[in-house]
Amino acid sequence: MHRFLKYVFRLLTLATLLYLCRVGKFLDLYVDANNRSLLAAGERNQGELPGRVFHQGQLYALRKIQLSTKERQNRPGLRMLSRLYAHRPAVEAKYSSTAPDLMPFVETLKQDLTVKGVTKDPWALAREWASSKSLVPKSAPGLGDILAAMTTAPITAADICNAGTQVKILLKLQGDQKVLFKPISYPPTKVLFGKNRGSDRHYGEIAAFYLGRLLGLETLPAVVGRKILLTEEVIPVSSPKLAETFYTNEQNKTCLHARCRRCKSGRISCSREGDLMEGAVIMWLPEHLRVSEKSYVWQHYYKRKELLHFGNPYVDYMDILASLLQCCRIRAATRARLVLLSGGGLSRALRELLGLDPLAPVLADAHLRALDRRLAHVLAALSACSEKKGGWHNVLF
Repeated sequence: MHRFLKYVFRLLTLATLLYLCRVGKFLDLYVDANNRSLLAAGERNQGELPGRVFHQGQLYALRKIQLSTKERQNRPGLRMLSRLYAHRPAVEAKYSSTAPDLMPFVETLKQDLTVKGVTKDPWALAREWASSKSLVPKSAPGLGDILAAMTTAPITAADICNAGTQVKILLKLQGDQKVLFKPISYPPTKVLFGKNRGSDRHYGEIAAFYLGRLLGLETLPAVVGRKILLTEEVIPVSSPKLAETFYTNEQNKTCLHARCRRCKSGRISCSREGDLMEGAVIMWLPEHLRVSEKSYVWQHYYKRKELLHFGNPYVDYMDILASLLQCCRIRAATRARLVLLSGGGLSRALRELLGLDPLAPVLADAHLRALDRRLAHVLAALSACSEKKGGWHNVLF
């Protein structure tokens, strides 16, 4: 039973992280922060809301959730969304101010990021940390050295990466350390309307890592922003297959197009200034670590023309909370961390951490505000769970 609960906890924590920062494959079910109708099927005026949608304050919800037989069997948590909406006003009032313990906690995290000289071999430290249960520990002296090396270490080799659907480069840094470089797709202020539109944002990779630090997640690989001179640092050490993907466009910018098993053929990424390209550098898992991919009924997935991205900060798709509402089980420490970050604390804390990244500012203010709003939805879901289960003692463990 302990192992099962631990597995469920990991799934719920991952669902919370995905909900806070990403948009997946969802129903036409959402919250609009600006009191406007922006259904996933397309942008409409409030007067054009379909009859199956009702408006309640800032919340929009379906009167009757249309689910297939399989979805009804696998995702019964969706039927509890009406209770989430009912608990939302009280939760928002209860957690309306920032917790006094927030900033001391943030300063502790910042110390791991800013103190340098803890280790002379950052790659060895990263390998030492890595296990099946953790990649970066909660207390991580030396993390600043690892991120600094990921940002500045010379590139000794570059190649294509066949996995996934996005433009990316597999790099080898001095010291024989592999990393994945995901280049810029959009500027931080660009809003993508509709669900599952466009490419992943490299900013999202960076923000997700620091959000994981705030939530106490240890299984997220280290990520940091970096600017790379393509013609000087990458192209000279590229494999023949990767070298074929580079070209100069009409604006005299260096570009590369995606080449992987599930990539859309027309997907490209170009430098912003001459041949200087910014992106997210993601730590490659060490060779000794064996990981297995597990699927679960709430997973959100890629289709050929339907991709995940950091999303529209003005629209909150709600069905990703189905897993939390179905299981209604979460660690007491995790809920306490969510409460600590409530009342505007999440955006404040994340802004502090992201301000240390070489690509700062990483997130636009609208995305930071969206994180606070979505955290309130998560707390409302937990409050609805407490009511359903007959008290917090049946929810927390």
